Amino acid sequence: MRIQGLPGSRSRVIPLLFLVPLLACQRPDGNQTASVGAGPGSFDLGSGNDALLLAAAKIALPPPGIGPGDLPNPSSREAGLVVQYCAQCHQLPSPAMHSATDWPRVLRRMWLRMDRLPPAMQVRAPDEGDRGGVLTYLMANGLIVSGGELPAGAGRQDFAVVCSRCHALPDIRNHSARDWPAVFQRMERNMERMNVAPPTGNQTSNILLYLQDVAQPE
Repeated sequence: MRIQGLPGSRSRVIPLLFLVPLLACQRPDGNQTASVGAGPGSFDLGSGNDALLLAAAKIALPPPGIGPGDLPNPSSREAGLVVQYCAQCHQLPSPAMHSATDWPRVLRRMWLRMDRLPPAMQVRAPDEGDRGGVLTYLMANGLIVSGGELPAGAGRQDFAVVCSRCHALPDIRNHSARDWPAVFQRMERNMERMNVAPPTGNQTSNILLYLQDVAQPE
């Protein structure tokens, strides 16, 4: 079976928000522990701690592929707020990246980061009204999660373990048996881009068979 992926709608350079303190760090002897290398985005990391900071900055950022026109109700004021504020620092997030339960926690973390950025980075933080608009929009269009107990079936445990690494478990009825392979492949690409451990070959097979077995009928 050949699975077709979904093409990305744009490409952006992602500013890593934690690199400002990283690049400012210095060893006790006065030498920099990190410096810009010869190529774009390359760094001369001087310690294990620096490498950990750089890796942490890359984890869980939204993957590329979502443009303003791909958002639900893209002409709404709330969708415009998501584009205006969220795309300043990273790729535009899909509302389905998180559930309505998870978005308040995720956004609180983002607001704290934005509030602590130095003015020189020229990142505009939203006021309370705009924050409420972004939160309401993302919660209303968030990931539809599985309610109660997952349906029984081979691969159920692998689905629960692998898919919960990035978000709440989705409602399997969100997609048909025919659509799930393409959706799952897109999720695997997102995991790779966000430095999340991918499923093994056996886990992939088990999850796809499970999803296609219990998904909504055609």
